[in-house]
Amino acid sequence: MTEQDQSELVRPVEGLPRGGFVVSYPPFESLHRGACASAWEHAPFSLYVHLPYCRKRCTFCFYRVYTNRTARPMEQYLQALFAELDRYGADPALHRRRVDTLYFGGGTPTTLSVGQLRELNAVIRRNFDIAGGVEFTCEAEPGTLDESRVACLRDIGVTRLSVGVQSLDAGILAKNGRSHGVEQALESIGLARRVGFPVVNVDLMSGMVDETPDTWARSLGTVLDLQVEHVSIYRMEVYKNTLLHAAGYTGPGVGGIPNDSEELALWLQAVDALEAGGYAQMTGHAFVRRPEHRHTQIADLWSRGGEMLGTGVSAYSFYNGCLFQNTADWHEYVRRSASGESAVGRGRRLSSRERMAREMVLGLKFLRLDREGYRARHGFDPGDLYPRELEWLERRGLLEVTDDALELTRTARPFVEAICSLFYLPHHADQRFSRFADDERLTSYELADVSGARAR
Repeated sequence: MTEQDQSELVRPVEGLPRGGFVVSYPPFESLHRGACASAWEHAPFSLYVHLPYCRKRCTFCFYRVYTNRTARPMEQYLQALFAELDRYGADPALHRRRVDTLYFGGGTPTTLSVGQLRELNAVIRRNFDIAGGVEFTCEAEPGTLDESRVACLRDIGVTRLSVGVQSLDAGILAKNGRSHGVEQALESIGLARRVGFPVVNVDLMSGMVDETPDTWARSLGTVLDLQVEHVSIYRMEVYKNTLLHAAGYTGPGVGGIPNDSEELALWLQAVDALEAGGYAQMTGHAFVRRPEHRHTQIADLWSRGGEMLGTGVSAYSFYNGCLFQNTADWHEYVRRSASGESAVGRGRRLSSRERMAREMVLGLKFLRLDREGYRARHGFDPGDLYPRELEWLERRGLLEVTDDALELTRTARPFVEAICSLFYLPHHADQRFSRFADDERLTSYELADVSGARAR
């Protein structure tokens, strides 16, 4: 280093040619008076448990589920799941970690017996601290619910029962391969009411095979009569790893599946009916009677920087800045978990820029993104990161931009998924979600009943 270079270095601190000793950054002088409560805050923490067994595979289902319990024994799976939970519970970073939201997903968790549900609950509670007032969700299929199971779920602490109804029209249920009928659906919701779940959610699906405005109106009218706290409306998609696709129903407008414009009309029909019935839209798919009925877990994960630990075959996690997923192979999952090994099959640590993009993509699914909260978590404002995208959306009347928030307009709401995909980073742009995304083909035993998907 030349004398001139040295002179340039010390010029900002004349009289200190050695430059001092750097202890930390930013300088302590930049700190503000008063306690910093945020130093002791922890991100909201969720625990997800995947229970992948169903009575039968729905024709449109693309999830990792099993119906053949001889080929994939449930008890063997549960023992591996318990071992995975114990393994996480023994980790000093996770032992007795406070769980703010708990979710039993599937598959159909309510295919478990009362004894199995109680044992699973006990394993979770010996490893984690289940917070007082925890939102505890369990998915259910109406045909699996009876008085003993419903009472058990409430007794172990479930606060939010999510019932997969999809339709309340008998003909539509039959044509789409559902394993329950309308009476079973109504009876299951009645059971849930009698034991006093604080929130009951009903899942509907717009655009199922042979759905019409009249059949859809009947489903919506019945749901409104039930006055459940939460209604989710998922839009029919046809994926390559489904029985429906294998049977020749390859997409919208094929084989009785409403085309895109017809499905959009059905979805808007639902929005109008639910809003007229006193529901408010909270996300692209969720409607609630009151704000406190919203699904806290997805709010934490999508827009509050929350973490989730996923357990079970193919379950994914977002924890400590990493996104990772368990192996999707049943035999590999059981072998590794039962032997005390990690079941994680793939993952990556997200860069700070990817974490910011993640919250933009997922946060806008709530229709409104809080700019102040975003800045507090990331140190950057969305307007500085995405000026062109925000300007493009605002100019087309799809987004309202204020100092406080980014809010999708009513016009934009039916297209929330496509809008969120605009905020993918360039190196992920060619991996945007597609209704025809390739996925692992169903195994031969899962395709054994493909002919049943043709029944209309």
